[in-house]
Amino acid sequence: MKVPYSWLKDYVKVNIQPERLAHFLTMTGTTVENVSKIGDDYIFEFEITANRSDCLSMIGVARETACILGKKLKIPKELQGTQNPKSKTQNFPIGITIKNPDLCLRYTARIIRNIEVSPSPEPLKKKIISSGLRPVNNIVDITNFVLLETGQPMHAFDLDKIEGDVAIRKARDGEKIITIDNVQRALNSDTLVVADSSGAIAIAGVMGGQSTEVTGMTKNILLESANFAPVSVRRTSRALGLSSESSYRFERKVDNQMVDKASGRASLLIRDLAKGEIGAFLDKGAKKSYSKTISFDIDASNDILGISVKKSEIHKTLKALGFGIKEKKGAIAVSVPSFRKDITQPVDITEEIARIHGYENFPTTIPQIVGNTTLKEDIYKFREKIRNTLASEGLYEIITYSLIARDDTAGISIKNPLSIDQEVMRSSLLPGALKVVSHNLNRKAKNIPVFEIGNVYKEKENAFLEEAHISIALSGLKRDDWKLHGEEYSFFDLKGIVENLFSELGLGSVAFNTEEIGPLAKSASASLEIDGKYAGFLGEVKDETLDTFDIKKKVFYGEINLKKLFDNARKFKKYASLSRYPSVERDISVIADRHVRSADIVSVIHRAGERLVKRILLVDCYTGRQIPSGKAGLLYRIEYRSQERTLEDSEVDALHAEIKSALSGELNISFR
Repeated sequence: MKVPYSWLKDYVKVNIQPERLAHFLTMTGTTVENVSKIGDDYIFEFEITANRSDCLSMIGVARETACILGKKLKIPKELQGTQNPKSKTQNFPIGITIKNPDLCLRYTARIIRNIEVSPSPEPLKKKIISSGLRPVNNIVDITNFVLLETGQPMHAFDLDKIEGDVAIRKARDGEKIITIDNVQRALNSDTLVVADSSGAIAIAGVMGGQSTEVTGMTKNILLESANFAPVSVRRTSRALGLSSESSYRFERKVDNQMVDKASGRASLLIRDLAKGEIGAFLDKGAKKSYSKTISFDIDASNDILGISVKKSEIHKTLKALGFGIKEKKGAIAVSVPSFRKDITQPVDITEEIARIHGYENFPTTIPQIVGNTTLKEDIYKFREKIRNTLASEGLYEIITYSLIARDDTAGISIKNPLSIDQEVMRSSLLPGALKVVSHNLNRKAKNIPVFEIGNVYKEKENAFLEEAHISIALSGLKRDDWKLHGEEYSFFDLKGIVENLFSELGLGSVAFNTEEIGPLAKSASASLEIDGKYAGFLGEVKDETLDTFDIKKKVFYGEINLKKLFDNARKFKKYASLSRYPSVERDISVIADRHVRSADIVSVIHRAGERLVKRILLVDCYTGRQIPSGKAGLLYRIEYRSQERTLEDSEVDALHAEIKSALSGELNISFR
């Protein structure tokens, strides 16, 4: 946001160099990115954070400046509510209806007649141009002036071009409007519009329509000042790829108490600069005064800050920032102004005191560190072990947002989303992982192995649960080099990484069960069980899911409940001495029904072979002419070894025969 230094002086007496003021503002949290000299004026370029929408206005910046410098803030009387035009609600010439009160929180309309549209006076033009806008005519420039001054967007309609009554409603799918930038835009049913009997005449909170714009021939206007819901404006702006000074402010919330005051300010300026006759006024929607009082303990605040800020300084700071103060026993009652919706608890007030006091004024001390050999909490060490293990497998750690778009996956909706991209608390790490994969594939990355440790959120029996999960996603080539050129990741690469992780963590009995899982392909998905309890899933992501994220490559994905790993991991490793005796290997070629899992075969071999079976390796899997329909041929290599003696061939042969007998009896397996 651009703020001319000369205009700032209209609201607060500033007598220091612009660069020094920029430094003070930045140090107290209102960041000035740049100060440039243009002609005889200086232009401040601010970077305003989303929670400080009050600073998206001249008065907001002036309030901060006045507080920092200890000066008095001069606010026009109209904006204090003491010199507004008289409200005339009777005999309003057209009907106005709010069809969606959840999206249009307040709507005011004022009739001004017999205006004279002309170029703006030079002082007004200069303010508009210095702020980065283009002057149009005195009416449009006045609405832009008030927007820049107060942060309250406004729009003037040519009253004589409005057909019938006005409704603030959702657009019909396919409804079209030509906006004032001379572009025809197709709307959808999520778009809030201001409409007359002929159709949409403005995209609510974003841009007006060409059919009712003010021109040199306009004589009568309807002046709109409203409060549209941030989520609605943001959704519309993104969907249409259309942003404006108005939408930028609505997306960050405007002060509902400024709606009518700004209308009064603009009306009087139109009367003075365009000879307009101020007429009827209509105010619909929420008009209730904002009321929030916080009990604030000064001593507790100073304990948090670690310094003693005087009570008089606290009172002075809060009053200068627009807060009301009342003394009460043991604390003070702080009334939060309507333009500071970001202040919700005592610690927020403490932060205001700290930033205005100046963080540079806090004494620098070296903290006392007492030697402590206590190790980190087990769960944190466990997380670090997972990170190190997966990183050693060649995976990159990612961190994605816990809040996601409603379309990405089912989840827990939040009541006050700041963005349509952050409306839902995720129930899975999958959307974040797929966004990362898509982002990297679109930038020509060929090898994408990533993992994340993050929280997911679920609702169970009217309670909200937070769980830590691990996700692993593989896509593209295993390695982008000459040796493995063209070899892509597969389901078994993912399974191998998971098995290695489990081995490193010392987990007990782990089983992979073929199972159909929502976002995964039916032919390549499995659930994970640890000691018979569900712990997660892995597999190939469905094509339909990948299409949602515009991914053309295969993606293999797994997600595991971290706590279930932690609860089942061995806390202490047991080491066994290496055998001094040679091992003996035997191959066993089996023919099994296709529904028989390899894990079940391995389990039977281990159980039948008892202590002498040290390792089982699946060497080959075959289906073809020599294998009956519905069957699969599997070749296993079994390693036998004893800790006490060298095994005799006859002993191994006998045990091998016992294993075959167990496989045949328990799993109906035949041998080749």
